[in-house]
Amino acid sequence: MTSNEILMLVVGLFTGAQLTNLMHAVWANQDATRGATEAEAALKRAVGDRYLTSLWSYQRQHRRPSDPHPAELLEASVRDFELKLWDAADRIEDAARRDGLL
Repeated sequence: MTSNEILMLVVGLFTGAQLTNLMHAVWANQDATRGATEAEAALKRAVGDRYLTSLWSYQRQHRRPSDPHPAELLEASVRDFELKLWDAADRIEDAARRDGLL
């Protein structure tokens, strides 16, 4: 091997080592960025959970005893809807009987 070829081999080895070092630095930066993003998302989630918990606690403490529970309101609205639906079905059936369709 000539001295030029040996020199090119050494330069290639050093260049490969530098590129490998650069590649590891880029990967480390990506990992750090990913970790920071995940930590920020976890912090936001924790802050949101704390806010919702304090809001729920506040609402429980300041609810008037005369206020019905939201589940009771939903149940009453469903019951009213069912009654209206059955009334409408009865009226349609009565009209059909009256017209001789049934």
